[in-house]
Amino acid sequence: MEREGTMEKTNTYTANGRHLERGTEISIKGERGRFRFLHHVTNGDKEWIDVADKNKALRSFRPEKIKRVHYKKKIRVI
Repeated sequence: MEREGTMEKTNTYTANGRHLERGTEISIKGERGRFRFLHHVTNGDKEWIDVADKNKALRSFRPEKIKRVHYKKKIRVI
C-alpha cells in the first residue's frame, strides 16, 4: 500500500472571509442546524473540515459547503 500524501490538521481556517478557530459555530449547505468547527484537514490534494453537531457527533464536510460563520458576542473584561 502506497501513501500518496501526508495528513495535516490545523485548528484554524478562513472561510467566506471569516476566521474560524476551534469551537466557532458554522452552518453547512444542505444540512440543518449549527455545527462547531474542530479541524481543517488536508491529505495530498484532498481537504475537508471536521465538525461536531449538537449531540457531539463528529461529521466531515468539504470546505466549500460552509454556508455561514456565526459569531457570539463576547464580553470584554476590563
